[in-house]
Amino acid sequence: MTENAHRAILRQILGDARVSMPSVRTAESGSDGRFALRLEAARAIRDDFGITGMVEDCALSRLRLEDLGEQVTPERLSMVLRNGKGRLGLAVYSPELALALLEWRLLGILASEAAAPRSLTATDAAILADLTDPLLSRFGAAMAALPGGDWAAGYAQGNVIEDVRHLPLILAQCGYHGYRLTLKLGEGLRGGELFLALPESAQPEQQKTPEKDSAPWPEALRSGVLGAELVLNAVLWRTRLSAAEIGRLRPGDLVPMPATALGAVRLEGPGRVVITEGRLGQANGERAVKIAGPDEDQPGLSALSAAPDHGAPPPGFAPEEEDSGFPLATDFPAMADLPDETDFPAMADFPAMGDFDAEESDFGFDFPAMAQN
Repeated sequence: MTENAHRAILRQILGDARVSMPSVRTAESGSDGRFALRLEAARAIRDDFGITGMVEDCALSRLRLEDLGEQVTPERLSMVLRNGKGRLGLAVYSPELALALLEWRLLGILASEAAAPRSLTATDAAILADLTDPLLSRFGAAMAALPGGDWAAGYAQGNVIEDVRHLPLILAQCGYHGYRLTLKLGEGLRGGELFLALPESAQPEQQKTPEKDSAPWPEALRSGVLGAELVLNAVLWRTRLSAAEIGRLRPGDLVPMPATALGAVRLEGPGRVVITEGRLGQANGERAVKIAGPDEDQPGLSALSAAPDHGAPPPGFAPEEEDSGFPLATDFPAMADLPDETDFPAMADFPAMGDFDAEESDFGFDFPAMAQN
């Protein structure tokens, strides 16, 4: 029986819509891989995962790295795909498909109604690897038998991608084959979408300088770091209170603030690192901060750094010994406590200046005689 006869019988049994897949000999199935992926996905679901499945649709699109970020969302389960040559791809399960496959794998049954949605974890991804790995292996082997289809070989499931901002740091900046499979499981009441993205066929590598080789990584790191969120605190005024004062605070008490604090504001990052200063105002009915320019006064600096006790010392202020490093005046004895002057040697006990021998001294001249009083 010829192939056309087989297809005619299938059309009568399943309908024309179910027998719309092209032949493996046509040009459509050779390079894009849609027919091979539909066929191997149905086989992997049935033979490797143990449940009847049907591929309703397989759409193909050519994507760039920036396009893949739309597929990675918090409710979906996104994983890296790795092969032995260091090339990376992407697999994304919709929550409906992932929960249906997990229910079948863990319970052995598939209810007609989906359970309540929940967050998908790395443990769920490890279970779904029982489907992802055989599917990729089958698809890679089928494409390797076709001219120019070696780009799909050798892939397996890797780590979970928890944040879409990590995507530029993981995947390469190149073109991708993007496949979107619409699957139905069991009686067709449960299912969802599986998205696969594999790098296009590698181009012959050109001679590159070390500077060009190292350029993509800093650029990817820069875009990833600058895309991270940073929490800023708007601070009007900051003061200090003792523990006793804080303990005496009651509802309705007022804490005085300087008038300058109502207009000045300081933006601080983590660890109270000052980012910039400006003035407090409003925009479109909401509170806003106008950032001060380089030529404008920054009132927040003086207003925020001033403390209420930084004025002149109060009356009777005396520094402590440990602050000054010198003994206080009160540590010296009073004049009345000094010994009587007769306790000191008399001036006559010292040798006269005339008895000083200049030649035996270290000086090369004589002191002039002192006049007698």
